[in-house]
Amino acid sequence: MMNNAASSTLFAHWDQLRAGRPAPDRTEIDPRAIAPILGDTIVLETDRNGSLIYRLAGSRACTLFAGELKGTGFLDVFTPDARKAVTGTLGDALAAPAGMLMQLSATSTAGRSMALEAILLPLVHRGRLGARLIGAMSAAELPYWIGRDGLASIEIETIRLVWPTWQDPAALAATSPVQPTAMTFSARPALRIIQGGNVA
Repeated sequence: MMNNAASSTLFAHWDQLRAGRPAPDRTEIDPRAIAPILGDTIVLETDRNGSLIYRLAGSRACTLFAGELKGTGFLDVFTPDARKAVTGTLGDALAAPAGMLMQLSATSTAGRSMALEAILLPLVHRGRLGARLIGAMSAAELPYWIGRDGLASIEIETIRLVWPTWQDPAALAATSPVQPTAMTFSARPALRIIQGGNVA
């Protein structure tokens, strides 16, 4: 179950754009359709080593970490066990294909804690499934200290796949075949870039 509006709004848009395909192309994402949650939205780039790099991050997502996220590693602040859980489950999500939903417990540099929800959904980029991921990272309530005290460590409370609207497998295969991205996720086998800054 998705607790936050950012997750459910993004998932509904992604699922509608799929139209029975494994995932929408990144160029099909319409920022106007998700305007209320753009501040929570993130786009990640995957590489063949399994790294997840922020291609862009909305202003509210950047505020959580008290800094610009573009070009940094998504998993940098996750604990080692949490990183393994993310990479393993993401491998399952891309094989399915499906999305991934996480309930997170985050700790700030000053030792304060807060709950977060994050969703990651695969996109097709240059014919490869999962070369880009669109997601959202949000909190039901932002504590007063966010923006001054950035998050420094993240643990996973729960992690699971979120399934798109069911489609007949034969119909899905006939629509728009894509090549899965070759990545090493824990030993398991268009969004347009909009210029902007970390502004309130």
